[in-house]
Amino acid sequence: MFFRQLQYLVALAHEEHFGRAAARCNVSQPSLSSAIKQLEQTLGVPIVLRGRRFLGFTKEGQRIIEWAERVISQRDAMLVELSGMRENFEGRLRLGAMPNSSPILPLLSGLLSRKHPGVEIDIRFLGIEQTKLGLSNFSLDVGITYLKQAELGGLRSMPIYVERLSLLVPDVEEYRNLSVIRWKDAAKLPLCLLDKSMHERKIVDDAFGRLGLAPKPLVTASDSILNLIFHVMFAGLVTVIPKHFVRMPGQFPGVRAIDLIEPEISQEVGLVWSPNEPMMPMATVMISIVNELRASGELERRLGDLTS
Repeated sequence: MFFRQLQYLVALAHEEHFGRAAARCNVSQPSLSSAIKQLEQTLGVPIVLRGRRFLGFTKEGQRIIEWAERVISQRDAMLVELSGMRENFEGRLRLGAMPNSSPILPLLSGLLSRKHPGVEIDIRFLGIEQTKLGLSNFSLDVGITYLKQAELGGLRSMPIYVERLSLLVPDVEEYRNLSVIRWKDAAKLPLCLLDKSMHERKIVDDAFGRLGLAPKPLVTASDSILNLIFHVMFAGLVTVIPKHFVRMPGQFPGVRAIDLIEPEISQEVGLVWSPNEPMMPMATVMISIVNELRASGELERRLGDLTS
C-alpha cells in the first residue's frame, strides 16, 4: 500500500488536481485523497496544502515527492533489469532530446525496436537544464544534447556525431549557383530562426556575433525547426539548420542547403546519462544501440558530410 500511496502523490504533483490525478491512477478521487492522508499520517508530516481545492504542497511535501519519484523510478528500473536478465527487455525508455537531433532519432528508435520490441520509447524535446533535472530525479533515462557545455556538470556522456550548420534557402535562381555562403552574407538575407531562449539559437547568434553582426529575423519559432523549414518552403525566407536535416526521409521539396563558412561552426552531439550507480537499465540499452550504429557505419552513412 505504501508504494501505491507514493504513486498517487506523484500523480497529484504532476496533475495539480485531485480529480485528474485520480483519473490518471484509475481510482476514485476519495480513494486517492484518503491514501495521501494515510501517507501523511504514516510519515508524520503534512504534505498537501488543502482548501476548497488543491493549493500546492508543503516544504516537506516537496521533498517527499522528490523521494517518491526516485523510489518509483528505481522500482521501474529494477523491473526492467529483471526483464533484461530474461533476455526480453520490457518497459519504457524515456529520452530527453534537443530539437536539432530529430533526424537521428528514427535511427535509434528503429534499431531499439528491432532488438527489444517490448520497449516503448518516450521522446521529449527539452533544453539542457530540463534534461539535467530529468536525469537527476530519474524521470529520464538518457538525453541527447551538445557535449561541450558547462551545464553538463557531472553527467556521463559518449559522442554520437558532429553537427555542422548550413543555410536552408528556397531553390530559386537567386541561390541556385551557390554551394557555400559566408555568415556575413547570410546576415543580409530574410532570416527565420529559433527563439532566443533556445540553445541552438545561441550558437547561431554567437556565429554572427564573431563578425560583429546581430541580424534581426523576420520570424522566430519557439522550438520547431520544421516550422522554420516550412517558412523557407512557402514564404521565401532562409534559415540556419543542422546539415544532416537534408538527409531526412523524403527531404523537403523546393529547398536546398548551402554550407555556411567563415566561420565554419561545428558542435559535438552525444548521449548523456546520470553518473549514479547502479546505472539505469534503459541507459545501458541505449548506449549499446549507439555503439552498434557507430560500429556498423550506419551513423556515418546517414550523417556524414554532404557534398551538395
